[in-house]
Amino acid sequence: MIPSEKWLGVLRALGVKPATAATWAQILSEEIKASTFSKGPREVVDFLPEIVHESAKLERLEENLNYTPQALLSTFGLRRITGEQALRMGRIDNKQVADQQEIANTVYGGEWGRQHLGNILPNDGWTYRGRGPIQITGRDNYRRVGDLMGQNLVGIPDLLSQPRFALEAAIAWWEDRIPDAMLGETTSIRKRVNGGALGLDEVRAYTRIVREAFQKLGIDHG
Repeated sequence: MIPSEKWLGVLRALGVKPATAATWAQILSEEIKASTFSKGPREVVDFLPEIVHESAKLERLEENLNYTPQALLSTFGLRRITGEQALRMGRIDNKQVADQQEIANTVYGGEWGRQHLGNILPNDGWTYRGRGPIQITGRDNYRRVGDLMGQNLVGIPDLLSQPRFALEAAIAWWEDRIPDAMLGETTSIRKRVNGGALGLDEVRAYTRIVREAFQKLGIDHG
């Protein structure tokens, strides 16, 4: 649908590093066809800004849990982690590195993790931490997306850390969770992707950049 050299131009306009942009431009050109999204290129204008934001411009395909104690409490709240736990696990500069595995098993585990993510084993929080450019999180979500894309993500979760599989998973998640009626509604999409408004301004800016880049490169986007 869109050749790799045009994808490269779009990614570079978004500030993606040259080497990363080259890798992803090739994958995007091979994986995104006219029939990939229900609304075609129009949908890419909403999709691409979200995955670029969530993955730190396609540099990070695994969740960064390198939180300070204060950030752990403000991000996850006392229902999911206590002040004592945050002090024990969080990063304290020059004194203590963050125990990211224990953090994941705490904030994505327990009763909350069982109810909201289907995490049932002690290490599931870490095993099924956020991965891929859309940050798929939790055993149930890995299973659901894996079924949609025909891969055993529960058994092989590291597939989501590989760009091609990660993109396939992000597309599968998007087509499953973002209804066509929501397209163009950046605030609503952001809430569906992230659970709130965190990063909304950046995603809005990226959406403008993508739309302008598509116009400049002659890419039909509806």
